[in-house]
Amino acid sequence: MNGILQHLRIVIGFAVAVLVFFSLHIFVASVSANHVGVEFNRIDGKVEPVPLSSGWHLIGIGTSVVEFPTFTQTYTWTKSASEGSPTDESMNFQVASGIVINADISISYSIDSGKAPVLYQKYKRGYEEITSQIIRNGIRNALNNYGSKYDAEGLLAGGKIKLAEEVRAKINHEMNTYGIMVEQFGFVNELRLPSNIQSAINAKLQATQEALRSEAMLRKNLADAANAVAVAKGQADAKIAEAQGDARALEVVGEAIKKYGAEAAQLKNQTLWIEKWNGQLPTTSLGTNTTAMIGVGKAN
Repeated sequence: MNGILQHLRIVIGFAVAVLVFFSLHIFVASVSANHVGVEFNRIDGKVEPVPLSSGWHLIGIGTSVVEFPTFTQTYTWTKSASEGSPTDESMNFQVASGIVINADISISYSIDSGKAPVLYQKYKRGYEEITSQIIRNGIRNALNNYGSKYDAEGLLAGGKIKLAEEVRAKINHEMNTYGIMVEQFGFVNELRLPSNIQSAINAKLQATQEALRSEAMLRKNLADAANAVAVAKGQADAKIAEAQGDARALEVVGEAIKKYGAEAAQLKNQTLWIEKWNGQLPTTSLGTNTTAMIGVGKAN
């Protein structure tokens, strides 16, 4: 009898443990840190309007809890297997003239925790599916809508920055009501164009650069020519000034000769007389105001 009671207690204990285990999994749910939970009844499809904060919560029968992160998330869709997914997740969109451009995309967004129930009620998907399907499709549509205003060359020249801002504003306008807030949207890496279009743009850019180099060389040559003219003019002016100085010097010399020529001649005659004087004084004097000299004979 005691053995039967003991066996019965073991069975009852096991049954209670199983019941508690299933009760905890059916009627208790946890929400991870930095997340918010949304209660969804699988039976009637009802979504509770008040989100659940992180922690443990009692829930009803047939109720599931879907979690949404409350922190900013960044997703990158690229062609490269080493960035984001190993598969090609880049996007194609059309610009003016029907040219198709391939681009790598990056987006950062957050979810308003208070609007998480509204977001789930709208799309009936978790945040990963909302990102990979709803937001991605919204980006593709916005790129095609706004991209048609730009030509390929304009996008490469800086138009992609404006296009990215227009797309970000469009997604926010459409999804802010449901708690999606896009903080950043942009193109990763360079835009990829059809090879023939890219070659044409490269050729045009090269021609433009060569024209700019030619213009710069022309300006340099003109500057060098102007500098050479200035140097030549300076040298010519210097020579003219030197010639004018020489002419003035000759003029001064001529005036000096005219003015002092007679005196110079008299001085020369006196010099010659002195050179020929034999040292004897004259025997005849003609007075004090004459320079005439009379030959004096030798004494007998």
